[in-house]
Amino acid sequence: MKFIGLIAIAIGMATPASGQAIVEAVQRGDSLLAQGQPKQALAEYEKAREIGAGSAMFLNRLASLYMQTGGYKQAAESLQQSLAEDPRQLPVYSALGEAFLAMSQLDSSIFYVEQASILAPSSTKVHSTLGYLYMQAGQSEKARERLDRALALDAKNAEAYRLYGYYYAEKDSVDQAIEQYQKLAELSPDNVEAYNNIAFLLAGTGRYTEALEYYKRAKDQAQDPYLVQAITAKIEEVQAMLAGEMRARYILVETEASAREILEKMAQGADFSQLAQQLSIAPNANQGGDLGFFGPGELMPEIEEIVVQLKVGELSQVVELSMGYIIVQRLN
Repeated sequence: MKFIGLIAIAIGMATPASGQAIVEAVQRGDSLLAQGQPKQALAEYEKAREIGAGSAMFLNRLASLYMQTGGYKQAAESLQQSLAEDPRQLPVYSALGEAFLAMSQLDSSIFYVEQASILAPSSTKVHSTLGYLYMQAGQSEKARERLDRALALDAKNAEAYRLYGYYYAEKDSVDQAIEQYQKLAELSPDNVEAYNNIAFLLAGTGRYTEALEYYKRAKDQAQDPYLVQAITAKIEEVQAMLAGEMRARYILVETEASAREILEKMAQGADFSQLAQQLSIAPNANQGGDLGFFGPGELMPEIEEIVVQLKVGELSQVVELSMGYIIVQRLN
C-alpha cells in the first residue's frame, strides 16, 4: 500500500476511532492522485487533517498536493507546521523556498533556502538554487558566490553552468556566457536550451555561421513541436542574414494624420503588430505588416530605400507614397 509509513504515523497521532477514518481518507486521496485527480485527492487529505492527521510526513504530502493545485500559501503553512514537528528536514526548507517563490515573496524564499544551506553546507544543489534566487533579487555578487561554491562542490553541476550562462548574458559578457552554456551542453548533450542560447548569443554578435550550426543542434534535440517551429524560424532568419536579406514590416494608412497618430501611439508603447492588424490597409495587415525576408531589388525602391537607412528596430518617419502614407520598421 502506498505511503504506508505516512498512514501509520498519522494514525499514531490520532485516537483509535479516528485513526481508521484517517487511513481511509488518505487511501482515497492516494487512489485519486494515481488517477490524475490532484484536486479530489487534496480534498481527501484535508478531511484527514480535519480528523486529526498532523505528522510531519502527512503535512509534507499535503503541502505537495497544495503545490500541485496552486495553493501556495496553504502549502507554505503546511510545510511550516511540518518543520515545527521536525526542524531537521532539509527537503522541507527547499520546498518552502519554492512555495514562497511561487508567491513572488523572494525574501522569504531566500531565507528558507539559506536555512537549508546551513543544514547542508555541502549540498551543491542548495547553493545553485541560492545562486538563482540571488540573481532574481538583483544581488549578482551573492549569486556568483553561491554558484562558485556549487561548482567547487561539484564541477558537473549542470544547473550551475546554466545559471552562470544567464548571469554573464545579463552582464553582456557574451563570450563568457557562451563558455558556460558550452559546458552545460557537454554535461547535457540533449539540452535544447544550451544550444539555443549559444546560437542566440552568437547571432547577436554577428557570428551567423556559428549561430546557424547551434540552432540546428537545438532543433535536432527539440521534441516539442512548437519549440521546433520557433527554432526553425530562427534558422530561416539566420540563413536570410547570411544571404544578405533584410526583413521589415510596415503600416499603410490613407491620411498623414492617421499615420502620425499611429506613430504617437507607438511612442507611448503600443505594439506595432497589433496596430498594423487593426489600422493598416495593406494586404499583409493580418500578418502584422510583416514583409518577410527580401533581397536587394525585391521591394518597391521607395520602401527598400527606407529600410536600408534604418537601424535594426528603428521606426521611420511618416512617408508619403502614391498608395498612401506608411511607417516602416526594420527587423534585422
